[in-house]
Amino acid sequence: MARSGFLPSQAIDDLNRLSYWVGLPALLFYRIGTAEPDFWAVTGLLFVCTAATLLGIVAAGIGAAAMGLPRRSYGTFIQGVFRGNMAFIGLPVVLYAFSNAGGGAEASALLVFGPMVVLYNVLAVVVLVLSAGRTGHGIVMPALYALVTNPILIASLAGVLLAMAAVPLPDVAARTLSAVGQMALPLALICIGATLYTTRIRGSLRWAFVGAAMKVALLPAIGLALAWAVGLSAVHTQIALILLACPTAAVSYVLARQLRGDEALASSIVVIATVLAVPAMFAVLAVTG
Repeated sequence: MARSGFLPSQAIDDLNRLSYWVGLPALLFYRIGTAEPDFWAVTGLLFVCTAATLLGIVAAGIGAAAMGLPRRSYGTFIQGVFRGNMAFIGLPVVLYAFSNAGGGAEASALLVFGPMVVLYNVLAVVVLVLSAGRTGHGIVMPALYALVTNPILIASLAGVLLAMAAVPLPDVAARTLSAVGQMALPLALICIGATLYTTRIRGSLRWAFVGAAMKVALLPAIGLALAWAVGLSAVHTQIALILLACPTAAVSYVLARQLRGDEALASSIVVIATVLAVPAMFAVLAVTG
């Protein structure tokens, strides 16, 4: 649709905003708030996702140094390796994959979603700022403001509070949130396809391919090893690997541009990782299914 002009760039931007600011928050708040989740049961899952992300950063730093990336590209490469597109790809894949498996798997994925959003945002700013050798209020404060006003994070926290309070939603609110939330996943998949078409491969293909391969292959491999080490359940292992195999988030390009990183490398990693994520997701579902 994007290629034919049926969805012009302004329409793509508007659909992205609609899904990100309305659809996904409604979905997260409703699903988490009404799922009666077991908060302690997801600690192992959260540990695996967090530890794999941190180890991925270390591996990306070593890889960037080995390839001799310039300082401006260093942080962009690392961000491309660890920052997955959980909102527009990870969440739809998990919810569709476990749609017939009962509410426990979905609730576990949703509970991990909020903390990982915080982790990705904080770490992305840190690696890009350190890479550029820049500090100060002019960078940190806008980043903190963007974090605390993140609609995904706010909806997740509000859903957790609602679940903990065990207060039932009024029918009108439940039906409205359910209906609005149903648009989130189809819109997310349409938007990522359109974004993939409009994003171009530029800069060093070797650096971009290595970064993309590390994102969709190395991080899930690290996650699998950690899951085996801590005795994670089969369902939680599958959720962790799906989330870790997500391609690089398109917002990583936006942040790289804002913090004067390597924009060309960022956009190339997004495109290549999205393509490579298709067989990676198949492999994850086949290995853990």
